[in-house]
Amino acid sequence: MFKNILFSFLLVVSFSTYAQNEGTAIGEMNNGVYELNEHQKSLTKAFEWTFRDGTKVTDLKIEQISNTYYLVAQCVYQGHKRMAAVDLDMVGIQFVLNEDAFFKMCSAVACETCRFFLENNKIVACKCEETGTISNHCHYKSLPANGFYANFQRAIKMAKD
Repeated sequence: MFKNILFSFLLVVSFSTYAQNEGTAIGEMNNGVYELNEHQKSLTKAFEWTFRDGTKVTDLKIEQISNTYYLVAQCVYQGHKRMAAVDLDMVGIQFVLNEDAFFKMCSAVACETCRFFLENNKIVACKCEETGTISNHCHYKSLPANGFYANFQRAIKMAKD
């Protein structure tokens, strides 16, 4: 009896865990080229809605930074450049966006162009390209991407309606 209850519990937990981490395919690798799928407009809206301050996306692409894949948005806010990146998983040849990813932002303040700084193949800070040092010229922020993911799902739903 106890074994049956335990087995049933583990089965339910494994199905619910799989369902929560399923994610949404946003692109694929095609002959070594990273391509976004039909959700590109929804992804753009999700970035802009996540910033909530009038930031506009100027470029959106999938990039491999070190050994990790990211959805990277180049943005502009009040004449200043911004970058945002969201962790992606690779499943076969598809790039999958999961709710448990991280949303990383890099804003240029007193620097013309900031870029992400890596440590152990992960984005951990921002760095000003002009000076080549980590400084207060670029602001870095990392948060769970669940808000971005919810905005993305909302944008997909609105596009279907």
